Amino acid sequence: MLAQILVVEDDPHLGPLLKEYLSADYLVHHAATLRDAQAWLGTHSAQLILLDLNLPDGDGLDLVQALRQYSSTPVLVLSARSGVQERVAGLNAGADDYLTKPFAMPELDARITALLRRTAAGTGVNLGNTSLSTSSLLLTVADKNVNLTEHEARILELMMRTPERVFSRADIESHLYGWETPNSNSVEVRISQLRKKLEHAASDLRIRTIRNVGYVLQAS
Repeated sequence: MLAQILVVEDDPHLGPLLKEYLSADYLVHHAATLRDAQAWLGTHSAQLILLDLNLPDGDGLDLVQALRQYSSTPVLVLSARSGVQERVAGLNAGADDYLTKPFAMPELDARITALLRRTAAGTGVNLGNTSLSTSSLLLTVADKNVNLTEHEARILELMMRTPERVFSRADIESHLYGWETPNSNSVEVRISQLRKKLEHAASDLRIRTIRNVGYVLQAS
């Protein structure tokens, strides 16, 4: 299965060029703003993010810092900020690699390959007939693979590591974000999506709702 890459680049020439170039080997989505990138990441999974820093609606480092609160998805910064201190700031913010503009495509290829190889051996968890790769965000049952979003994978990993335990909405929100959002229905939405994906994959895992208490993962 092809790795999915999110390219966050507002340059009207470079953004489409990167998408076209990388699409020969990867599934590529292009976003030109922080808002578009954040919206896409809320409903999709990426195995790698290529990130410009000077975006029209903010600094790309803000996205890196927010991402690191809940995700280890590798980030390769592509930026004209070439000073040593600027590169150090990018890496300290949570970026995995930093490539200054202008760059040669063969070097970009090599860095992408290295980052994807580094995460390919990531950890996973197995329960019943179901496997979850936390690095590739793949749910696997027999020979069927289903892509998960970052949040879906994190919820499922939490529940698969402690099956039969009841998790409240606050427990799950704390695991995802480090803080509670009592007026949000994001957990309910993601649990619903996970149920559909588990059923689609013919998994023997089921997420049961305990009314007014929370959710529990059970193997049938």
